[in-house]
Amino acid sequence: MILTYTAREEDAGRKVYSVLRREMRISQSLARRLKRCGAIYVGGEAVFTDYILAPSDVVRVDVTAGEEPSGNVPERGEIEILFENAGLLAVNKPAGVITHPSFARYTGTLANFVTGCLRDKGEGETCHAVNRLDRDTSGVVLFAKNGYMKALASEALMQNDARKEYCALVYGAPEPLSGTVDKPIKRQRERDMLRITAEDGQRAVTHYETLGVYQFEKRRVSLLRLQLETGRTHQIRVHALALGSPILGDGLYYTDASREASSELGIATQALHAVRLCFTEPLSGKPIEIVAPEPPVFQEVLQKTKKVWPDTAR
Repeated sequence: MILTYTAREEDAGRKVYSVLRREMRISQSLARRLKRCGAIYVGGEAVFTDYILAPSDVVRVDVTAGEEPSGNVPERGEIEILFENAGLLAVNKPAGVITHPSFARYTGTLANFVTGCLRDKGEGETCHAVNRLDRDTSGVVLFAKNGYMKALASEALMQNDARKEYCALVYGAPEPLSGTVDKPIKRQRERDMLRITAEDGQRAVTHYETLGVYQFEKRRVSLLRLQLETGRTHQIRVHALALGSPILGDGLYYTDASREASSELGIATQALHAVRLCFTEPLSGKPIEIVAPEPPVFQEVLQKTKKVWPDTAR
């Protein structure tokens, strides 16, 4: 990935290193690597980071020079690309697929499929997940095509204008129908995989809005839109349970009633979907909105029910 910068009058006398750090937002470690690889050019000639700039000098760097592979195993698999540019690629992750390789699972991961896709397109074998979803959560996952873009995109997702929006089918109807769950979350000591709400946990805030309440025999289920203010592990799932409306199909955070309803409605995996990711593209400064269509299971479930709130036709 090539970055260029044309020196202005006010850049006269500055070192190339200053441009790398301030204008191109290149980290110290990456600047050292680019210097070592001879990947910094001015006017077509390789230079060191202490090169003194003159007006109209064109600085050109290859931020991928000397980058180690990300460790993913390139595999061919079906992926639905939602967005792509020179440095980023977003896909719609299906439920049941893990985001990246782990000690327990090296193959069949979303990161492997994306790496395989990039390899087939001649774009190398490196990709990094910028955000991650639980195995059984579907929706938008953003990947960076190199470490430089991973750092910039990760920073972009932490800004105030970034937005992560989810939709979920939950048991019952939350009270109130719209609001905010502000409950700290921590690991459960007895079961390390589980999280619980606790005053001594990490701050966790989830905003939610009920879009519809539906009747199924003697049970009610609701369709929620949720937005994360923080990003704790299992946050939405834990907060939904704390709200008294666990996500249907969730095998970790459930009640007996929600589990029975999930079975009756034929929901085999948690009905949680990352529907929208909004952020400012790091290089262009333009707003980006990435939308992943709801999976078919949402409409399949709602077609088995009758809408009771709001009192309008579906």
